[in-house]
Amino acid sequence: MKEKAAYLKGLIDGLGIDENTKEGKVIKAMSELLSEMAEAVDSIDEDVTHAYDQINDLSEELEDLEADLYEDEDAEDEEEDSDDETEADDDDDNADVAGEPYYEVACPACGKTVYVSEDDLDAGEAICPSCKVAFEVALEDPEDDEAAENDGPVQYEVTCPACGATSVVDEEALLDGDPVCPSCGKPLDFEVTEE
Repeated sequence: MKEKAAYLKGLIDGLGIDENTKEGKVIKAMSELLSEMAEAVDSIDEDVTHAYDQINDLSEELEDLEADLYEDEDAEDEEEDSDDETEADDDDDNADVAGEPYYEVACPACGKTVYVSEDDLDAGEAICPSCKVAFEVALEDPEDDEAAENDGPVQYEVTCPACGATSVVDEEALLDGDPVCPSCGKPLDFEVTEE
């Protein structure tokens, strides 16, 4: 713009217009105004270009900040969703536990308490919610414990009528024939008392 204004001023000067006339004064004033306007427009153009550069820089920084912000929010949302799912799972577990009989068992893998339901007992297997390890479960039958204690042969305490010594004799030995006293060798009395 400045170059064009300088070119026009040169053309006007080249015409040899008398500046003392009214027309000459107007043309000279217009030429000077045109030069000043060209300078002002060039200055404004530089300022606008500088402003655009700054806006572009700010826009890039804003995009980076938005990306970081949304990334943090997404991570927080994922954590909240995970927490909500865990709470929902816990609520479901608690609802299941409240709705049916259950048994507390220590997980053999991690040692945490596991609530075992009747269904788990029927299946013979439970899964630990903490470590996700499956393990066998079964109720202990008190009759089985008694039977285990009584698995050995039935024994009787027998007192020898001859020497008075007391000895313990298996039921099978009594049924097989006449047992003898280990002390004196005489036959033992069948009047026995169960231990």
